[in-house]
Amino acid sequence: MDTDKIKIIMELFESSDISKMHMEDGDFKLTLEKNVEVQTVAMKNEEDESPKKESVEVKSGIEVKSPLVGTYYQASGENQPPFVSVGDEVQVGDTLCIVEAMKVMNEIKSQVAGKVQAIKVENGEAVEYDQVLMIIE
Repeated sequence: MDTDKIKIIMELFESSDISKMHMEDGDFKLTLEKNVEVQTVAMKNEEDESPKKESVEVKSGIEVKSPLVGTYYQASGENQPPFVSVGDEVQVGDTLCIVEAMKVMNEIKSQVAGKVQAIKVENGEAVEYDQVLMIIE
């Protein structure tokens, strides 16, 4: 399957309400997934029968995951400002970053409105399929 067809499939998936998709074409297999929520976890001291008043909270929000293997870029060019920074408010459809794969610049757009809570990768870093790029709450 050529890269243009893959890109079209990814764009259609991103603009749809589907949260997970798997397709096969001969030896080629593609799985896309989005809008996965992270749960809040409370810790309990097992040695002490009474629960602790303190709790450890895992960042909650929507994980933005890389839809493909490639290189993460936070801006459209070297001397350009980043698309988003921690604390920025984003709307559905806003460009969050770029993942370059096979010389194709793939814009990753927000599927939710909210505030960028964390960016989990560095500019120019290689990313894997399904790797968390950022968290939006």
